[in-house]
Amino acid sequence: MPGGGAGAGGAVGAEAAGGEAAAGRFRAAAGAVRWAVRLRGRVRWSIVHVPLRRRLETFFTALWLFMIPVGTVTIWGIFLVLMLWKITAVPAALYLAWIFLIDDSASTGRRVPYLRRAFIWGYVRDYFPIELRRTAELDPARNYVFGYHPHGVISMGALVNFSSDATGFAQLFPGIECHVLTLESNFKTPLLREWVLHQGICAAGLQACLTLLGKGPGASILLAVGGAAEALDARPGSLTLTLKKRKGFVRVALRAGASLVPVLSFGENELWGSLPNPEGSALRRMQNSMKKLMKFTFPAVYGRGLFNYDFGWMPHRRRIVSVVGAPIHISAPFEGDLYSGEGARRVDEVHGQYIAALQRVFQENKAEFGGQIRDLVIK
Repeated sequence: MPGGGAGAGGAVGAEAAGGEAAAGRFRAAAGAVRWAVRLRGRVRWSIVHVPLRRRLETFFTALWLFMIPVGTVTIWGIFLVLMLWKITAVPAALYLAWIFLIDDSASTGRRVPYLRRAFIWGYVRDYFPIELRRTAELDPARNYVFGYHPHGVISMGALVNFSSDATGFAQLFPGIECHVLTLESNFKTPLLREWVLHQGICAAGLQACLTLLGKGPGASILLAVGGAAEALDARPGSLTLTLKKRKGFVRVALRAGASLVPVLSFGENELWGSLPNPEGSALRRMQNSMKKLMKFTFPAVYGRGLFNYDFGWMPHRRRIVSVVGAPIHISAPFEGDLYSGEGARRVDEVHGQYIAALQRVFQENKAEFGGQIRDLVIK
């Protein structure tokens, strides 16, 4: 009988537990409904009465933005299937071997001019919109290292202004052929890499920099100097650059005898909101660990949606103005050691000149393009 009593008690307990679980699920569902109702009242929707041109701007910007993350997963999934199918296994394997073992286009450069003028760039440009401003002419007989600031979440202004002609780069800087540089991992996804390469985008390695700058008069590169570390400080209303200890781009310029050109993009940090991640916080530690392990990291950002203005992953429509400063000329390639003695002193000297030039660009343009930003923070 004690066993029977225990069984009855267990049944009653199980029934009570089941009732509690059901009540919990009901409360959670009710909470979700209340949240959705509040969200509906707060979110500004853009489902109807939107001009076709703006719809196309949103569509092509979303297509371009999500092409790499979504395309990477999709294409690798397709290639996995191809590798497992007898008919396509050998061609797929040969193509992958060519990518990983033979092709050096990411270091030597490959570009198709008509892709820089493709119609999609006009829609992406007008979505924000994005502009390119020149403060000084650049001699096409020289080579240049453009330093882009701030990195922002994905350096939107750098990609549209310098890897396309949508904002008139070829007209503003005739004779200058600029290659935007990015992480080498972006060139390891089949097919997708061909699109990136044909835009003239290359890997940001030392040898690639020197090879591209050595192609002849006008050959130039653009580096987002602050990199992933600077991306973690991208938030509206601030302009914080990771630059004090970043001297690799100066060494590249000195080694190649290329002039340095500061580029400051007002509005680059305004595209997404960002969760608080101060130094020492759990979120910042996690992001730094990811950066150390994978060479890139994900800022914790939020934006707008395809059909609303307040919630989603699309960037907000915020004006970006990339101001190209005057060049800091390097008279001749530096042949010695750039890490000690005279070479190190020369690096520090040019680095100081570069920071001063960048601050000058900020001071001269913040009233017109800076909005609420009044200070340029360099760390």
